[in-house]
Formats: sequence, C-alpha cells, structure tokens
Amino acid sequence: MKEKRISFLFIIFTITVLLTACDAASDNTSNAPRTYTHFCFDTVFQLTFYSSYQEGEQNIADTAFQMCDKYDQLFNKYNKESELYRINSHPLTGAKVSEETFELISDSRYYAGLTDGAFDITISPVTDLWDINKNPHVPKKSKINKALKYVNYQDIILKNNRVKLSYPTQSIDLGGIAKGYVADQLKDFLESKQISSAIINLGGNILTIGNNQGEDFKIGIKKPFAQKDDEYSATIHIRDKSVVTSGIYERYFEENNKIYHHILDPETGYPVENNLYSVTIISDRSEEGDALSTATFVMGLEKGLSFVNQSEGIEAVFITKDYKLHLSDGLTINDKQEIHITNE
Repeated sequence: MKEKRISFLFIIFTITVLLTACDAASDNTSNAPRTYTHFCFDTVFQLTFYSSYQEGEQNIADTAFQMCDKYDQLFNKYNKESELYRINSHPLTGAKVSEETFELISDSRYYAGLTDGAFDITISPVTDLWDINKNPHVPKKSKINKALKYVNYQDIILKNNRVKLSYPTQSIDLGGIAKGYVADQLKDFLESKQISSAIINLGGNILTIGNNQGEDFKIGIKKPFAQKDDEYSATIHIRDKSVVTSGIYERYFEENNKIYHHILDPETGYPVENNLYSVTIISDRSEEGDALSTATFVMGLEKGLSFVNQSEGIEAVFITKDYKLHLSDGLTINDKQEIHITNE
C-alpha cells in the first residue's frame, strides 16, 4: 500500500492566505501584519493582525491559543480526558458536558438534518475502520456494513447538557465541524478585544475579521493535486467572511492503484465517488462552512450546487475532476481567476 500525506511544511492547508505577514517578533510599532503561531487540533493555528498594533496584543494572542487548547481538550475523541471521549466510552449512559460541547453536538445534529445526513458525526465507527490518519487501509466490506447500521444522527440524545447515544456500538467524531466552531469562538473573542482586522487560519479554516486596510482579503483556493504549494485554481476576495474547503487531495492513500480519500459517504461507508475534487464554502460563520463543505461534497455537483443556491448566506466553488470551476449564483469570476461576491 502506498500512502500519500501532505508534508508538515504545508500543514494540510487546503486554502492559503495570499498575503504576506511579518513574524510577530518583528517591530511591533509598525502597522505591518503580525502573525502569531500555535499548534492545536493536530494542525498549525495562525493568527494574523492587520489592524494597528495595540498594547497587550501578545496577551490577546496567547489567550486565543489557550482557548484553542481548551476546545481541543473538550472535543478530541482520542484524548481520554476529553468530554467527547467520555460520551463515546459510555454511549448508552452518555456524559454531562459543558455548554460548549453540548452546543457543538446540537449544532452538528442540526446540520445533519439540514443536509439529510450528508453530514453525520455518528459516522465515527466507520472512520475508525479506515484509520486514515495513522494506519490507512481498505476495511473489509462486512465490517463497513456492520458499522453503517448505526450511523444515524437521529440516535443522538440531547437533554439537560447530557449527551448519549442509542446503541452501545455508536460513537461521535467532531472532526468535520470542530475547527469551524472554534474559529467562530475565537473571532468573537478577538472582536470583543477591539481587533478590527485579522485572519484566523485554523488548519485551513480561514475566518476573516473586517478587511485589509480598506481592501478585500484575498484567499487562494489551492489547485487539487498541484505539484507546488503555491498553485491556485482561483482567489476569493472577501471581507468579514469564512472560507472552508473540503477536497479529496487533503488526506488520501493508494491501495491496488486506487486512491482512497478521507471524505466518507454516510450511506456507503466508502470514500465518496463523484466527479468532484473539492468544494469551497464561503459563509459568515466557519462552523457552517465546515459542515456544509463536507455535506455538499458528499451531495455531488448538481445536488450540492442546488442546495447552496437555495440557501441564504452561503456561496460555493466546486472544482470538478476536469479542473473546471462551478460557482454558486452569488459569485462571479474574471479572467484573472478572481472570485467576487456579487450579492453584498
């Protein structure tokens, strides 16, 4: 089996900010961008300030990093001290959890219902079979079919901050939505500290605050399977928006000359097979973009694009396997491959 992983240097970023920021250790008296870096959620968290330097900025960044670590402790299903681990360890009795964990799981169930199960956090037992992060391999079909019987977001029971499941073989994986939720909490915190211009980059989940000194932020959509890290299919011009991409080139492995990627279909238990390389969702909140980028990828081009066009407050860019870009109704693209939102 041949495994393909993205190198640490490019930190599994499917979207790269097309702006250069100086290191935070440089002269803080200037108005040049300052970038602070931290590792959490198994990825690199970059926080870049574009507004004028303010006293205590390092402390603000440190607090944001502490928040990220706290959420990682709550939502990490592999951490035996996490609330999610306690739920999964005793699914029938469940666990009393924090407001944050309860809210995130409740939101996850909402997006599952909204997308008719195309996004479903109870796919966790199937994900574990593939083990694409540590020991990727094609599981036996019989095991997949057995696990699929218990993939059903409606089996999540939420009451009085207690989360439990309906069957002993069920478990929850928040990997498809947690980073988006955390990015939103971090944005709310930074805005409460009067940060008016910044980019939160949590492992490729991009969330912008304000604009870049009166100009749009420019976010690159990485070209799928590109040979170079700086090859982009297009750039999105945004202000105060989230950009999240799901694609088959992020994490995958090869077995018997076939590529198997990490986006699993909740109906089949296998990696989604359609004509898509990636889906990028543009929205106000990153949690929404996180969940819907996965869901619309699972839906496929026609159904996914229709879903986006019928939804308020979100736009999307679909890239098919012929490298063509398919845009939702609220977007336009010029001959420089620059994408703009037209309905604002």
